[in-house]
Amino acid sequence: MKKKVYLFTACLFSLFIVLFYLSGCSAGGQIKKVSKDLSNYKINVDIDEDNMQLFCSQDVNVVNNNLVPLGEVCFNLYASAFSEDAVILPYTAGNSGKVFPNGISYGDIVITNLKVNDKTSVYSICGEDNNALKIPLETTVEPKESVLVHIDYVVTLPECTHRLGFFGGSINLGNFFPILAIYKEGDFKVAPYYSTGDPFFSDIANFEVEVNYPKSYNLASTGQCVKSVASDDKKTDIYKALAVRDFAMFLTQNAQIETKISEKTQITYVGYEKDENIKQCLDTAVKAVTFFNKTFGKYPYATLTIVKAPFVHGGMEYPNLVIISDSITEPFDIAKVIVHEVAHQWWYGLVGNNEVTEAWLDESLAEYSTLLFFEAHPEYQMAYDELVNQATAMYTLYADIVNVVEGNIKTSMLLPVNEYNSEYEYSYMVYVKGIIMFDSLRSVIGAKKLNSCFKKYFSTYKFKIATTDDLIESFRKTAGRDIEGFFDSWLSGKTIVGEIR
Repeated sequence: MKKKVYLFTACLFSLFIVLFYLSGCSAGGQIKKVSKDLSNYKINVDIDEDNMQLFCSQDVNVVNNNLVPLGEVCFNLYASAFSEDAVILPYTAGNSGKVFPNGISYGDIVITNLKVNDKTSVYSICGEDNNALKIPLETTVEPKESVLVHIDYVVTLPECTHRLGFFGGSINLGNFFPILAIYKEGDFKVAPYYSTGDPFFSDIANFEVEVNYPKSYNLASTGQCVKSVASDDKKTDIYKALAVRDFAMFLTQNAQIETKISEKTQITYVGYEKDENIKQCLDTAVKAVTFFNKTFGKYPYATLTIVKAPFVHGGMEYPNLVIISDSITEPFDIAKVIVHEVAHQWWYGLVGNNEVTEAWLDESLAEYSTLLFFEAHPEYQMAYDELVNQATAMYTLYADIVNVVEGNIKTSMLLPVNEYNSEYEYSYMVYVKGIIMFDSLRSVIGAKKLNSCFKKYFSTYKFKIATTDDLIESFRKTAGRDIEGFFDSWLSGKTIVGEIR
């Protein structure tokens, strides 16, 4: 009875927040302004728990925001990576046992119907690993014009602990739907679901998602719940999200939920029923949002939800929504993952980037932002210098070992995620080295100037897609000095990591 009351109350909370923002507050007005002229997704999802399948219907009003006409449109099909026929797997051999605790399991996405402007259309499944849906158009779509694409499809969920799948009492629905590929430099940017990093790249869009799911679950989602109707065994929720880069949902049975309204944002933590640290986790999330609001710029959305879930990695970010792996058990490690994933709401969610080819742009920034958080919050008992020293010691030890054993370490921070020799190499070059690089920059230009660089970069590129050159130029202007050589040396791998302080 208590859970049912809470679910209704939570939806009322969300509805209140939506009405508040639409009434004209500055953040809501900003979102409304940015959301104009974006592509619009309307998705219906019916979850069949018995067969663990999603029956989906999706209308996308595709707006051509390019400078050239388009004769075709293209969608990434990330769910195809879990099919039995997939060649490029979304997990490494070393992680296979963690991904499939009960043995290998397969999923897939099957297109059952497709129309363009209400007419049945031809299409092709293409890409390096059948990971893209390409649709030729009868007539070109001019800049600022749009075309309506309707897709019916069925997603079969694997039993696994990945972004997409089910395990125990949880259903993870990350990257489940066909999402528009970005058109850039004369081509659509599609990539397989690589096992390393977060191999995704998408632009902001508007979403309205109606999901029909078993009543025994609690649902956490991108966006705000604007309507919720329950029957004897099912529940139907409608979520709306404006100007977000992706849309994801996570369902949990026997959930324990805590919520706070902080700086006009509803922040929610969804844990397991017997968790004893829910309030501490929520408190960390609230502190992180407050700190990043002040340090980088305001989080403009009405909601942010943190969900505990079975997940092979430590955590994962989606717009308005992050997951924390239930395998993380140490209090400080939990806090660190929460802060890092919340930081991604600024670096990835708001300031976008190509996570396949320039992963450092969001991961290094999120990791260094985490250090700044702990520097400002001594109650976590992790000093800034201590964290930098740990990163330096870890990096130098790793580099020494690899150079002795293998001799082929790749030290560039600019490689596509699939070109690193291993997940470890990727992590050390993009996460750990990113900490050391930004700390080194702080010693060059000063902490105050570096914070100004972050703030200006955020204000310039929020709701946009930034590149490495964009960040360097933005930092150069704000710092008022020539720092191109600094970044070139660090990012290319020429810099030799220095001494521990």
